[in-house]
Amino acid sequence: MTIWNSRGLRGSVLEDLLTLTNEFYKQQKLARIDKISVPIKVTEIDKNRNITKAFFEKKSTVDFLGIIQGIAVAYDAKETNLKSIPLKNIHKHQIEFMKDYSDQSGLSFLIVHFKIFDEYFVIPFELLYTYYIKSENGERKSIPYKSIPKEYLINRPTNGILNYLPVLNTYLKNKKNNLNNL
Repeated sequence: MTIWNSRGLRGSVLEDLLTLTNEFYKQQKLARIDKISVPIKVTEIDKNRNITKAFFEKKSTVDFLGIIQGIAVAYDAKETNLKSIPLKNIHKHQIEFMKDYSDQSGLSFLIVHFKIFDEYFVIPFELLYTYYIKSENGERKSIPYKSIPKEYLINRPTNGILNYLPVLNTYLKNKKNNLNNL
């Protein structure tokens, strides 16, 4: 079992699963989604060419960026042992980035693994943003599991693939229906 000492690596197992999934999507010509590296500036390397000192050049945006059948997507991977997603794990600059993406007709979302239930969900940006604004106004500081519509549940991984595209189709359909109801 892998134990992470860094808070920033908690989503790495899910990120690895999504990287494999995205590679499968690329091979099937369904999507092109890339893992975004955190920009660092190396300041010191030892004699064996190992990085011994570095710092973050700028804040990262989200974990994954890409395009699915002509639609730009931006999403972050989160894992939690709780019955909710703590909003403190999603930074203001990430919310702003995802909002900008969404405002430009892209899809922004989270893919969350609730370890306690061993379930994976797509969390649409609109749901995330609603809870974020409420938290900024002193209300609940997390998104409860029970508030996530079950239609955003991703089927369990098979053959190393977390097939989230069918759930994104549901998200797109709901987003279009909401726009038509305005």
